[in-house]
Amino acid sequence: MNQLFSTDGVIYRFLTVTGNIIIATVLWLIGCIPVVTIGTSTAALYYTIVKSVRKEVGYVHAEFWRGYKLNLKKGAAATAALLALGLLLGMEIRMVLENGVEVSRIWYSLSGLLILLMLLVTLYLFPVMSRFDMKLGKLCMLSFVMSIRFWYITLALGAGLAAVVLAQVYLLPIPLILLTPGLWCYASSFLVERVMKAYMPKPRREEGDGETQENWYD
Repeated sequence: MNQLFSTDGVIYRFLTVTGNIIIATVLWLIGCIPVVTIGTSTAALYYTIVKSVRKEVGYVHAEFWRGYKLNLKKGAAATAALLALGLLLGMEIRMVLENGVEVSRIWYSLSGLLILLMLLVTLYLFPVMSRFDMKLGKLCMLSFVMSIRFWYITLALGAGLAAVVLAQVYLLPIPLILLTPGLWCYASSFLVERVMKAYMPKPRREEGDGETQENWYD
């Protein structure tokens, strides 16, 4: 019983992880307030969840703001681009609804394709942004390639995210918004990390003890 409640016990570990996820989620919500920084805040959330919560490196608040600063410009640019594209697609869909059936079929096909591409890229973009130092265009391309190459993981991520959003909107109490985003980020990171490791250098080995050490969070 003492081991169960010790600092190495399951209950202590569960409470620590849950508390850190809540802190990270609150920071994410604060970081999203300007709206245009939603992408920046999401990249910082993923960075923090994997580094501080899963790997137990650094402090949650410090690592979040570190990731936020590192991805501020690219995250804001990506968010602005996605919002603009979403607005344009919304205007197009409204336009085709006011026109004839033949025109609607063409525009629905084009709009549907653009929406699909946007969703595929968005699923991976901000985790990728938190990990790789590339220009925004290359980050988008890499995200798209990942979504196609690992299509089965993409389907799982898409279905899971849709279920979480619908559950939060229609089923879960509003206060759980302080936990749900971070919890989804934590759970989905086990899938996303499998994808990103295919594009990362192999962990280096420390001489002497033979232990491996990952480079990205040094």
